[in-house]
Amino acid sequence: MSLLAAVVTGVAQAAPRVVRVGIYENPPKLQAGQQGQPSGILGDLLTEMARLEGWKLEPVPCDWDRCLRLLDEGQIDLMPDVAYSDARAQRFDFHSTPALPSWSQVYRRPGATLQSVLDLEGKRVVVLEGSVQQEHLAGLLNSFGLRAELVPVKSFDQAFSMVATGSADAVAANRYSGDAAASRYGLTASSLVFLPSKLYFATDKGRNADLLADIDALLDVWQNDANSFYFQMLARWGQQTTGPRVPQAFWWGLALVLGLLALALGFLALLRSEVARQTLALRGSEQRFRNLSENSADWIWEHDLRGRHTYSNPGVTAILGYRVEAFLAIDAATLVHPDDLALFEATHQKSRARRIGWRNIVIRWRHQDGNYRVLESNAQPVLDAKGELQGFQGVDRDITARVLAEQERQRLAAILEATSDLVGMADPEGHLTYLNGAGRALLGIGPGTPLPAMIANVHPRWASDIVLNEGLQTAIRDGRWSGETAVLGPDGAEIPVSQLILSHKDAQGKLLFLSTIVRDVRASREAELALRESEERLRLALAAASQGLYDLDLTTGIAKVSPEYATMLGYDPATFEESGSSWRERMHPDDQPTTLRVFDDYVAGRLSEYRVEFRQRTRDGGWKWVLSLGRIQARAADGRPLRMLGTHTDIDAIKSAEAALRELNATLEVRVAERTAELTAANQELESFAYAVSHDLRAPLRAMSGFSNALQEDHAASLSSEAKTYLEQIVLAGRKMTDLVEGLLTLARSTRGDLRMDRVDVSALARRHLAELAAAEPARRVSVEVEQDLTVQGDERMISSVLDNLLDNAWKYTGATVLPEIRVQACAVDGLSGFCVSDNGAGFDMAHSARLFKAFQRLHRQDEFPGIGIGLATVQRIVQRHGGQIRAQGVPGQGARFSVLLPNKPDQREQESTT
Repeated sequence: MSLLAAVVTGVAQAAPRVVRVGIYENPPKLQAGQQGQPSGILGDLLTEMARLEGWKLEPVPCDWDRCLRLLDEGQIDLMPDVAYSDARAQRFDFHSTPALPSWSQVYRRPGATLQSVLDLEGKRVVVLEGSVQQEHLAGLLNSFGLRAELVPVKSFDQAFSMVATGSADAVAANRYSGDAAASRYGLTASSLVFLPSKLYFATDKGRNADLLADIDALLDVWQNDANSFYFQMLARWGQQTTGPRVPQAFWWGLALVLGLLALALGFLALLRSEVARQTLALRGSEQRFRNLSENSADWIWEHDLRGRHTYSNPGVTAILGYRVEAFLAIDAATLVHPDDLALFEATHQKSRARRIGWRNIVIRWRHQDGNYRVLESNAQPVLDAKGELQGFQGVDRDITARVLAEQERQRLAAILEATSDLVGMADPEGHLTYLNGAGRALLGIGPGTPLPAMIANVHPRWASDIVLNEGLQTAIRDGRWSGETAVLGPDGAEIPVSQLILSHKDAQGKLLFLSTIVRDVRASREAELALRESEERLRLALAAASQGLYDLDLTTGIAKVSPEYATMLGYDPATFEESGSSWRERMHPDDQPTTLRVFDDYVAGRLSEYRVEFRQRTRDGGWKWVLSLGRIQARAADGRPLRMLGTHTDIDAIKSAEAALRELNATLEVRVAERTAELTAANQELESFAYAVSHDLRAPLRAMSGFSNALQEDHAASLSSEAKTYLEQIVLAGRKMTDLVEGLLTLARSTRGDLRMDRVDVSALARRHLAELAAAEPARRVSVEVEQDLTVQGDERMISSVLDNLLDNAWKYTGATVLPEIRVQACAVDGLSGFCVSDNGAGFDMAHSARLFKAFQRLHRQDEFPGIGIGLATVQRIVQRHGGQIRAQGVPGQGARFSVLLPNKPDQREQESTT
């Protein structure tokens, strides 16, 4: 007793502290007593510890699974009745001395047969959600290959009630809770005993180590004293004790021996009955298995070590669309999605090497219709009598719908995270369970920071009262509530928000969870303020612009007007009165028919807008042009218009400008006619010049050339060498003069005649002229490329002349190129399209490109490339007559490219030039 006294004395001197304890209903071990305080075996132990240690216990009611979550999140300090396991030791801390030994047992309805674990085949077994019984039974059933459904529930009362009412066949629980609940619900303990365990108090990992140390100290003292509170409490709750603690190893050893003995005896009896029963029922069992397999919605299969399927149930037809016989003849690997083939092969390779199966492997398989289905595969190895691996058998389940649903869930979650509004969710008690990124940003909660405990905690006090007393209650009752509240920002300042709270219920009306959408209205309020300021500025602008406003009562004809309305007509706003009749009286007689018709048609609904210009007589007797706009703003129940709002704008200046413009246009037409006459005269002079060149200049040139040729032919022998040289120069000059005259005539003709706009086959014209050039110089080898079906809109005669000039130049300037190339192809520049002629010949310097299209201007010497410089000038005039453009690009020694760009439609060309 001296040690207990020392412990008690030390506790009494310690500072008191508040200990939050999770309480769930699991009598007789743990339950809520009077005023919610801990009760039951472990509850009374904890209450006594708190008294001795000076703790103040703060109970937190919760179901088992939620209690563990709260402990994991640090929302409670201590959780009683936690069975130790390696998995839980990763999450929680435990003290050393067990608070209570226990084991688990399966309870059944009277008359139900449960002699061994094999009898669980096809049964529904209820377990506490998140319990060690759930985890252990799942592994046990899997190891035996049994198909039993584990039904997780929130409380033991719900679990035992389901078995008692026939909703389930059995329930698994620890022996303390099971024995007590079984007697209440009329259930019987079966011979299935498993999972001997030790029960502890647990804390969150790394927290409250001092609590665990104090609990260990008290348990060590109590369990070694037969008269201690520990054994008195066990006796009070109906647990028989024998005084001081026998070493735990003895009890655990004894329990293990007894358990093994019971299992051995049970197994022996079972074995005897099973041999007889299975001998008689083997054929029936096989038939039942086949019936189950043939009628299963899942795909049940078996394949050998080469991966060849030796059996498949009809599930392959339902899931993949293949008949069983057809599927067995297919190499299954060819149906696996290419992206999943590596996982498929690695899984099989690993399983063959280790002689093990696989669980929950997700593979996409190609359906007979070409689409892919997502299957979840589970398999086990098939071994012969010697333990040699023969193949695998397994079950694949179609989870396509589940995967698509999860993708949809992720899509919706992404939408929630992308929205700029705060979106939160809470459980039925109002505990926040989700807050999107925008909400965390608005409230200043980092990604790793725990959420506030309650939804109301994010609001200032006054807003929290509205949410708790009105918002949540209305939402739960009516399904939704909306209103104006506020939230607390990162710096604690209030942020005005518009809030919507929704309740979500199941088909029976049970509340599942709550959600809220919160929108920051600071920007909208600023926008409202800006709108009011904008309206004020508009009012001032209207005043500055002398634009008058009117508000017309269509039933009385009386109008309210702004001061500017009266001022623009020369009246005093203080005494001016407006009405429909006075407005008509002031209107110019010439404008009345049109204006009144527009007004009446608009009011009657025959026009969609009211906009009309008319003249009003001013106070001094003059006339002022007014633009009147208006809109119906109010109607009676029968649709009859009641009120019309609008503006009167002074457009006198605009009308004066329009008159001046009309006068200018009239004089402009006269000037255009005069210019046209001048251009016509110039064209006639040009035609006269062309005639003179054609007849007056060519005759002397022919005579000079003829006599020069005759002199060379008839008297060459009598001429000195110097005279012959002079004569040759005269002949060459005559020829050049003839070429110049022909060039001038060609240039003149390019701007004469009417344009005939047709679809011109550029490809055919180009190929024809290139063939003519090749025939003229058969020794040359030029690579030509002409794009197929190249057409433009234009005058075929003139477009042919353009192509001839451009191709002649390309042929001439590639004369010194080793591998000459000429291309004709479509092109587009700055939104205009047409054709391009390019070559890899001599090219030109872009610095001199301005001289290209001038008549008689050349960029190369005569002895390099002969010519008179009239071809490109002719090309440019023809292209311009078509309303188009010609662009040139060149690089010395690398070639040139000429782009002819023409309008796509005839009406896009410019007016034909008359110059």
